[in-house]
Amino acid sequence: MEFGRFEQDREYLNRKFQNPEFDPSTGLDNETLKHQTLALAEELTALPRPVVKARCFEFIARNMRIDVNPHDWFPAFGCYDRFDRPLTPVLDRFREEVCATKVEHRELWEALKRSGATNIWIDFDHSVPDWEAILPLGFPGILERVRTYRKKHESQGTLTPRAKAYFEGMEITYLCVLETLDRFRSLALRNADGSGRLEREAECLRQLRDGAPRDTYEALCFVYLYFMFGEYVDRMQVRSLGNLDNLLFPYFERDIASGHFSESQIRELFDYFMMQWASIDNYWGHPFYLGGTDAAGKSRINALSYLILEEFDKLSVPTPKIQLKIAANTPDRFLDQALKMIRRGNSSLVFLGEEGLRHVMTGLGMTEEDARNCDIRGCYEFAARGLHNSNETACGHLNMLKGIELVFHNGTDPGTGLAVGVGTGELDELRSFDDFYRAYTEQLAKIIEDNILCVNDFERFLDEINPANFFSATILHSLETAEDAFSRGSYYNNTTLLNAGFGSALDALAAIREFVYEKRELTLAEFREILAANWAGHEKLRRRILNSSRKYGNGDESVDRYADQLSRFIGTRINGRPNARGGIWEASAHSARQFIELGEKTGATPDGRLAGEEMSKNLSPVQGADVSGVTALIESAVSIDSGCFPGDFPLDVMLHPSAVAGDEGLAAWRTLIHTYMAHNGLAIHFNVFDAATLRDAQQHPEKYAGLQIRVCGWNVRFVELAPREQEMYIRRAERIAP
Repeated sequence: MEFGRFEQDREYLNRKFQNPEFDPSTGLDNETLKHQTLALAEELTALPRPVVKARCFEFIARNMRIDVNPHDWFPAFGCYDRFDRPLTPVLDRFREEVCATKVEHRELWEALKRSGATNIWIDFDHSVPDWEAILPLGFPGILERVRTYRKKHESQGTLTPRAKAYFEGMEITYLCVLETLDRFRSLALRNADGSGRLEREAECLRQLRDGAPRDTYEALCFVYLYFMFGEYVDRMQVRSLGNLDNLLFPYFERDIASGHFSESQIRELFDYFMMQWASIDNYWGHPFYLGGTDAAGKSRINALSYLILEEFDKLSVPTPKIQLKIAANTPDRFLDQALKMIRRGNSSLVFLGEEGLRHVMTGLGMTEEDARNCDIRGCYEFAARGLHNSNETACGHLNMLKGIELVFHNGTDPGTGLAVGVGTGELDELRSFDDFYRAYTEQLAKIIEDNILCVNDFERFLDEINPANFFSATILHSLETAEDAFSRGSYYNNTTLLNAGFGSALDALAAIREFVYEKRELTLAEFREILAANWAGHEKLRRRILNSSRKYGNGDESVDRYADQLSRFIGTRINGRPNARGGIWEASAHSARQFIELGEKTGATPDGRLAGEEMSKNLSPVQGADVSGVTALIESAVSIDSGCFPGDFPLDVMLHPSAVAGDEGLAAWRTLIHTYMAHNGLAIHFNVFDAATLRDAQQHPEKYAGLQIRVCGWNVRFVELAPREQEMYIRRAERIAP
């Protein structure tokens, strides 16, 4: 029996990427594979990097252990551990060689990292293929297109040695993909033993070896296989599975009409498909998105959109995570279905406003069509796709609180003694709040300049550090220009500078203005000493500051005015600056986990925060600071022009269950989302909790194993958070208005 076994198979699916078993006769164990891959790379050092990487890809794919199991519809790769992928030592060697011989600003980079002024890294985590172009091609069609463009460059006289290596790397890679599909197919037939499912899987693998997908199952398998070859063999993140409902709807519609699959069978195939990522259980979650608007202005929500959401709800897993494009034309029924999921605790969803996407992307010079068709990727990042594909890197997190520390210490980080700022004068020279604010922006400007300098330094060499053989073949502009798609071969090749602690910085500035310059309760020098002592002996003052009404997220005009000013300052300093790849820099308000990690490198701050504590994330207030209700929170958020943060513009909202109860609560919630988006708000996501539930989960974790919480752009299980992180969510839940 091919279908109707999902519940029996779920145990296998849960451990597929956690504790799998492979027949040793199918290939090498991962440790041996890793060592032999590195040895091969060392033998091939005379060859161009794309060719070396392609030969390593070939070796891994030919020699990794594999499995095709009757408990699943999708094959298993022996290099399943994303923290121990066989190609990692080779790419580490590439990176070390480039950084040691070509990168000029290594010492500055290290100083910025140690001080926590910004966290810079080399990013290969945001590639997304042109799914709509490659699905009709299939793997053989992608290879044929590579060969066609190679011949075109040859006939034009543009097949330089560098271009030749570029095309050779892709051809070796995709020939090996076809060969590996045949490995999987042979094993499926060998293991079938009368299993109709494995026979069907073998037929699917044969078809994908020889051509493009023909039905929903083959299309799902293609997406899965592209992901696995990309992330686990080629070692470059595939940061979206695409606009899945629209990508697969033609196959779904045809299968249902012809009777090839029933709806219940397609539902089950999606269950198995989504469970692959539930088993991988990447901390950041793995995304795909639903919805959008067609060229005639009609919503692209379709029957498959509802089906996918329903099946995801039934699975009740933190990942994959789903991004929903929302506009005025989005059916209320669909939006309500998503909101009811969140209300029940299945909150791995984020809403993206299409009007905000248009506002931001056209402000960068992209077209309305680029905005309408844009990909959503990562947590809630967005980028043009298709003919005008954009590949964006995220290469630094600006610590918004560090600039305040640097003002207090005249440009020197107090934790490390490193002079990562600029001299802005002695504290007694800052006679007005305007003087302090000016000094603060000068410190931020220095960190921004240094971040851009360091990243532009190493981004010149992305195609030497990790040639994008597998990804480049999917991007038409890359093939036309014979340039690596992750480096400079996409139509737009932009770089993003993110930030952490935006709301914390606003609260710290408000505290300085109120208590130093308006009420004159202490001097800046006295404040510096209090912070150096981590508030010891000054708890009463700290409590007064924490309880002050002047907090971002409460619709307070005196604070929101600086939210507007600060966001425009950041946008002006970053947006449109040239990067090293022929593209531009973009500012982003996304924090990822840096609101925790940079917080650990930041001392006590004037907003009442203790040394080492997390800071605010995204464009959200400090945990527990938004006490005036969600309407006031939205008012604060939309006081900022989202065009200042074209990288992304996310807002985290926590609601009390009573606020969204019943049909009336659902309608109010829907209105809240549309209001935010009508003001060009972009990403918004929700936690719906009361403090008592979280406190009980903390004390009795065994009762709440499935309790999910939205962290930043992904979900985790609450009981798996560190106690310190749990306390921050409880703090916010205790202060939200019912």
